[in-house]
Order: sequence, then C-alpha cells, then structure tokens
Amino acid sequence: MASIIGRLRKLYKLLPPLLLRDVKERYAGSILGIFWTLLQPLLFVLLYWLVFSQILKIRIKTDTGDIPFIAFLLSGLLPWLALQEGVMRGATSIVEKRHIIKKVLFPAELFPLTSVMSAFVQQGISIVVFLTGFFIWKGHVSLLQIVGITALLFLQIIMTAGLSMIFSSLAVYLRDIIQVLTVGFQLVFYLSTILYPMTSVPKNLRLLILINPVTTLTEAYHSAILYGQCPEITILIYLITLTTAVFFGGMFLFRKLKRGFADVL
Repeated sequence: MASIIGRLRKLYKLLPPLLLRDVKERYAGSILGIFWTLLQPLLFVLLYWLVFSQILKIRIKTDTGDIPFIAFLLSGLLPWLALQEGVMRGATSIVEKRHIIKKVLFPAELFPLTSVMSAFVQQGISIVVFLTGFFIWKGHVSLLQIVGITALLFLQIIMTAGLSMIFSSLAVYLRDIIQVLTVGFQLVFYLSTILYPMTSVPKNLRLLILINPVTTLTEAYHSAILYGQCPEITILIYLITLTTAVFFGGMFLFRKLKRGFADVL
C-alpha cells in the first residue's frame, strides 16, 4: 500500500495538465468549445424538468411531504451518469492511447484517471446546476447536507477511479470487457433505486435491489439531498470500505497487468 500511495503522489503532479488537455480535445472543432461543459448539462436538467415536473407531474410521497419526481430522479441519476461515463471512458482509455504507451515511457495510470476526472467535470456541472435549483426551490440548505454530498461525491470519484483501473487493465487482454460492461451497467441501473423508491419494490424483490452497491450509494444521495439527513453510519462504513477495497485493488491489479501492455497492444 505504501508503494501505491507513493505512486499516487507522482501521478498527482501530471494529472491536471492532462485533464485540461482531455477536456479541450473533447470539444475541439466545435463552435462553442469548452462552453458545452456548461450548456449540455443545463439543457439536460431542463429537459428532465419539463418532462417529469411539468408534463407528467410525478411526485414522491415521503414523511416530510411530497418531493417532485424530477428531484428524486436527478439526485440519483446525475451521480450515476458520472460513475457510468467515468468507468466506460476509463475502460477504453488504455486501448485508445496504445500509440503513446507503445512508444513513450509514460505513467499509464494517468489515462484512466484522466477519463474519470473528465467525466466528473462535465457531470459535476449538471449536479451543481440541479442542487442550486433544488435548494432555491426548497428555500434552505444545511451545512450537514453540503458536507454529506461532498463526502459522497469524493467517495464516488475514488470508487470510479478504482473501477476504471480494473476494467482498463483487463480490457487490454480481453476486449469483450467493454461489451460486458455495457450490459452490466444496464442491469445495475434498473436494479437500483434511481428510477423508483424502495417503498415501491415488492418485498420478495427487495433483497435483489439491496445487494446492488449502486442502491446503497443512491439511497445515501437521497438522504443527503432530499431529506437533509446524514446517511446511516452502516451505509457510510460500507461505502468507505467498498471504495477503499476497489481503489487499492484496482491500483494493484493495474500495476501487475501493465507490464504486458506494450506486448499485447
């Protein structure tokens, strides 16, 4: 673990310039360029607001009153999109940068990590836009909510980085891992409480939903954002343990497998 931490310190200095380059390349050639990082999320949130709040007018009933379905949906969906995009982009990052890895001595870990951070830059703007509008609508926000949301986002970024390291290293040797991830993400998405509350799940199916880690993360976001409550201590311990295991496991696996990257790529 000490060697992994030392490696992270070296990567930290190289990550910001590579991240800035990744964001610029993503919108290179477009008229609005980097402004799409703001416009795209804003349009996305407005579209969901129009469909679910103004047309369907769906609301979630809770002990503290009704919550617009758009707020319920976005509080879980936006973090999910950041996780999904970060892992999917990270999983293909080594294969896509094979021309660099084969020719230049470069820390390969930076490619999946950059993909993760780039995804969170864009989706993070969506989250900020949504939270700003939601708290203005509610008329108040507590320090506990801010701390809770920040902590959950931090844990999610670390978890996403770990998953990205795992799948990016495996994808070098098994290209089908990308297709497996696409199907797997669809299953995980629909078997979580992003689209529906736990109270609507039949009792005989709740265990299936509860064993999904994304359900735990989503419920933590619901607690912090919608209800202004700190997630239960058992949930926080579970998320911290899972995040630590995934991240350091991903770093360890990546370092073991990257020795053969140049030969396989």
